[in-house]
Amino acid sequence: MTTNQNYDPDYISAFFDDYAEREWERFERGAASRVNFLVHRHHLQRFVKSGDHVLEAGAGPGRFTIELARIGAMVTVVDISPVQINLNRQKVGEAGCESSVTGRHVADIVDLSRFPDACFDATVCYGGGLSYAMDRAGDALAELVRVTKPGGYILVSVMSLVGSAGALLSTFPDLIEEFGRDTLDREIATGDLFGPTSRGHRCHMYRWSELEALLQSQNCEIVGRSASNFLVINNEDAVTAFERDPELYEWFLRWEIEYCQEPGAIDGGTHMIAVVRRGGS
Repeated sequence: MTTNQNYDPDYISAFFDDYAEREWERFERGAASRVNFLVHRHHLQRFVKSGDHVLEAGAGPGRFTIELARIGAMVTVVDISPVQINLNRQKVGEAGCESSVTGRHVADIVDLSRFPDACFDATVCYGGGLSYAMDRAGDALAELVRVTKPGGYILVSVMSLVGSAGALLSTFPDLIEEFGRDTLDREIATGDLFGPTSRGHRCHMYRWSELEALLQSQNCEIVGRSASNFLVINNEDAVTAFERDPELYEWFLRWEIEYCQEPGAIDGGTHMIAVVRRGGS
């Protein structure tokens, strides 16, 4: 990894405590955010099956906890933020899915020692958990792999450097005027969003080549890779129009999901999704 920034779990916990319900709302902020959610859900539905016992690490307020429950999985919820854990309980309960949750724990994905080896059929770490782990992303990934049974799937998503730059390019002139090009050059070179440009938000944004190398450092086979959104980026008005016609929107989503998995598109979304199968027996 190229990150120069040390992982700070206290900062991450405090950030998401303060972020609170905005973490639930972020998938509703526009067409690209809604597509982001649906592409993530597509991969859950592809790789998690009814009856699986799933660890959801960095579960937040429960968007994907609910989707896992609807698949028929039993879910153990982990998050570093007590506020997010409480929101998870609230939102999952309101959705009528609480019976699918086997437990909730305030815990750090860098240290999942409360769980024994190979105890989950699948593990999900959506929402950028590895991005927030910064220079300890390798430790976090090793823990996600360790607690997954051999042959089980680990699904992760991270913030995408290239895609985010494309989506946010219109903000660059103001950022350059306020902070200077050197600040942006440093963030682009390292992938570390850490300075004043992000108003205090700290995370590591990945290129696919970097995430691929991280995944290949484990005893795993990469079986799925995707941008979280692609066609919709900078085309939100057109996709919002598609949303008004369910048949047309379904047609669009079919192509969006397919294109997101093209090698030339994986770096092009605001997030990247990867699925690996744990090796061993």
